[in-house]
Amino acid sequence: MAFDGTNIWVTNYSSGTVSKIDPVSNAVTATVAVGANPREVAFDGTNIWVTNDGSGTVSKIDPVSNAVTATVTVGANPIGVAFDGTNIWVTNYSPGTVSKIDPVTATVTATVTVGANPIGVAFDGTNIWVTNYSSGTVSKIDPVSNAVTATVAVGANPIGVAIDGTNIWVTNSDSGTVSKIDPVSNAVTATVTVGWYPQAVAFDGTNIWVTNNGSGTVSKIDPVSNAVTATVTVGSPIGVAFDGTNIWVANLGSGTVSKIRV
Repeated sequence: MAFDGTNIWVTNYSSGTVSKIDPVSNAVTATVAVGANPREVAFDGTNIWVTNDGSGTVSKIDPVSNAVTATVTVGANPIGVAFDGTNIWVTNYSPGTVSKIDPVTATVTATVTVGANPIGVAFDGTNIWVTNYSSGTVSKIDPVSNAVTATVAVGANPIGVAIDGTNIWVTNSDSGTVSKIDPVSNAVTATVTVGWYPQAVAFDGTNIWVTNNGSGTVSKIDPVSNAVTATVTVGSPIGVAFDGTNIWVANLGSGTVSKIRV
């Protein structure tokens, strides 16, 4: 899920659609048909980008007209998606690659090999960070040269990745932990225990929020002390996003989204 500055966008995996939600009224204002099994969403400042796991494609959506304006073929089983200010980056789970897309021409301009089964992707202002689920690592990519410049070992089966402005935060699903990485030294500087099977992670400007799918909770972490300061019970959480005021959590299986006031 993602916030475009006005609306929340949530993927509906089994329906092959994306829901657009008004964060004030909490109403679904549009439902957009995309490819098969949509997974993640990103906003590039103009358009919404959605990875279609079952189609091997990425859908580009105009958030005003709610129309799909382009469909880009990438690698097999695309999952994560992020914008670096110039390009769109998509993780391709099965081939262990990341596709770099020009958002204007909607074409793939580079394919970067990373670890086994990449899922999450984020941009820290300088580098692209990718979680490699089956390798237990995170790849750091230079978005100019498209080269992997570092590989950082984290916990078991990392999924989500987010930036707090200083550090990289990675959820380790089968460890029940979150790794904090210094992006300069590429060292893990802290490991925080959260709930079971943590998946997505987001930063609200002050705190880190982690969805614990196996526990049905969301953990709130102080990024300075590395302490869990609150645990919020929701549904079966997977995705998480911040709209500037609230935390939004997508709940797997129930077809719902939880809104948490920060």
